[in-house]
Amino acid sequence: MKKLLLIINPVTAKATITPHLIDIIDILENGGYDVTTHISKNKTDIEETVSALGESFDVIVSAGGDGTLNQTVSGVLSLNKKPQIGYIPSGTTNDFAKSWGIPFSPVKVAQHIVSNDPIKADICLFCGKPFVYISAFGAFTEVSYQTPQQLKQNLGRTAYLLEGIKSLPAIKPWKLRLEYDGGVIDGDFLYGMISNTKRVGGFDLKIKEPISINDGLMELILVRNPDKPVDGAKMLSAVLMQDTSSEYITFAQAKSIKFQADVPMPWTVDGEPGGSFTEGTVQILEHAVELFI
Repeated sequence: MKKLLLIINPVTAKATITPHLIDIIDILENGGYDVTTHISKNKTDIEETVSALGESFDVIVSAGGDGTLNQTVSGVLSLNKKPQIGYIPSGTTNDFAKSWGIPFSPVKVAQHIVSNDPIKADICLFCGKPFVYISAFGAFTEVSYQTPQQLKQNLGRTAYLLEGIKSLPAIKPWKLRLEYDGGVIDGDFLYGMISNTKRVGGFDLKIKEPISINDGLMELILVRNPDKPVDGAKMLSAVLMQDTSSEYITFAQAKSIKFQADVPMPWTVDGEPGGSFTEGTVQILEHAVELFI
């Protein structure tokens, strides 16, 4: 019988998992798995547990948000014998699950694991730290959460435009140089992201280039600072419409990226603080793990 470790983040997954836990374990055990359950105790517990115990298991299933999945993957990457990974999404945005069609029902995830084979998936490294779907800098990721819900319902995309214009004077541009797969980009940027996902911050990416979790490529999107304040509305509109032909948006796909900034830049990695850097590298590890998606 195969061995499976079910890791539950009680902060994000307790309400989702608790009503279905007996059914989940029953499905997994009837599917041929000996199930061990672990409740995480703090932010570092998941990665530490996977690093310490992971080689004893054939599959590790993590229940929680995107950060929980990140910690699970980080732990698996440290192992010589890498278990397969399942994911029960239970966070607030769950961009990774929505990108790749992972069921939001814990029972359906369990059924999927016992009925399907995993796929080989790419994992990215930001300055040596693994990320599953995105590393980013800048303030635009906060706009959707700052926009009042009633305004969103009444005005739709216009609400984001208005909120973005309101916050634009407080957004600091970053002077940045990036080198990628033979290309070079210089400029002052308000926002940037390096991703391996179809969805970010609750929005689907609608670029024309195909996005895959196992094509060996990362997607780079940069939002350039307008030269004139009066052009701020045009820039925000281009961002909301995801118009990669706009002068304010730079898009590229790459296997490796180097960046340099004039001052330390704070980054997020899978939605969590990733540290501040004046320079660094981002690279992709092709087919680094096996995921049930």
